Amino acid sequence: MSRRVRYLWRTFCLLASLIAIPAAFTFAQQTLPSSGASAVESHAVGGEPENTSGGSSTEKQLHLAEQQGRADAALLDWTLENSGALKGDLRTGELRIAFTVTAAEGWWDKAAGNQLAWHDAPEDSFHLRIFVLDQVDGRFVPGLALHVTLIDANGNEQSAPADFGWYPLINAYGGNVLLDNDSSYTIRVTVEPLLQHHVFAPGVRFERATTAEFPPVRIAQNLLPQLPLASALAAANEAALLKPCNAALSAAITALWQQSVSGAEKSSGDYFVGYALDYSGLSMPIAGSKVHLKSLVDFSGRDDVRLDLLPRDSRTGRLIPGLKPQVSLLAPDGKSYGPGELPLAWNQWLNHYGRTSRIPRKGVYKLRVHINAPGFRRWGRPSERFASPVDVEFDEVSLQPGKKD
Repeated sequence: MSRRVRYLWRTFCLLASLIAIPAAFTFAQQTLPSSGASAVESHAVGGEPENTSGGSSTEKQLHLAEQQGRADAALLDWTLENSGALKGDLRTGELRIAFTVTAAEGWWDKAAGNQLAWHDAPEDSFHLRIFVLDQVDGRFVPGLALHVTLIDANGNEQSAPADFGWYPLINAYGGNVLLDNDSSYTIRVTVEPLLQHHVFAPGVRFERATTAEFPPVRIAQNLLPQLPLASALAAANEAALLKPCNAALSAAITALWQQSVSGAEKSSGDYFVGYALDYSGLSMPIAGSKVHLKSLVDFSGRDDVRLDLLPRDSRTGRLIPGLKPQVSLLAPDGKSYGPGELPLAWNQWLNHYGRTSRIPRKGVYKLRVHINAPGFRRWGRPSERFASPVDVEFDEVSLQPGKKD
């Protein structure tokens, strides 16, 4: 047996004996406030994060997801109660799917020169919102593709818009719908499977299309002026109603930082931009030591790392879907490492943007984040947000616990 083969065999045996040992991550930072939207600087330092909640990491993550889910479900419940009589709420498969029919909405859209242009609500129309939540923990599911069909009493079908939109208080899929004729309408919603790279969690979720068909609701021209304007009522109440959401999201971000080797958050314009950097796969630190399990066949001095990004609205604290953030790690010699564009990832306890990459393990980097103004519509006058691109830099980002970033 050659020396290299013997080395690989010993390394494999070491890996087999240690594979069940949970990795220990060192991170400490200030905790995000439990209410209101605010940013916080965070620093990676040595030391074991304190365990105050007990139970396994899976139990803690489930608890964090359920906290967020209870807050999200409460927002939807309030929205349904305060959006008039034309609404529906069904649970089918893995999803809770709900809709509201309210007065037609105006919207902000991207324009030239880092500006937003206002569009008035169209006449003879109503506004249809579709909400999709995970039945397991109650959280909103981001990054979905929906198809919505209105079927009148005579069986005539009419497609309705189903793009993601930014709203005061609670985001949704949907848009303005021109009313073809007065009728009782059946609303059919089909949710396509979530793209594979959007799911970052053990097991398989949202792999099948889900269709919900709601009992008919009567929509008529003479009723349109009586419909409530959803964005106005939501904006007036969002500060108080979002406090539980901010507290739950803050707890999850804090937990992410505690299990990462590096992380921080900065404020820039309409955004809070936070990140977490951690080892991925076989490049995870062994509990209680500075030794890392590295690839058995790669001796390049690089490690697989996972970089997660959390861009949030600086006014409300909500995570912003529908972005295409570009991220790079710049070494002191000027060389740039990925991961490039980060896709939106549904995660079992904290949704975020993320991707794995390979970087030299001993480097100290500058993390650069660039986010273009999103292309989604911002519904209602209060939603005048995200007109300009944002650029954020984090200095002295390192894979070595104890290094400050």
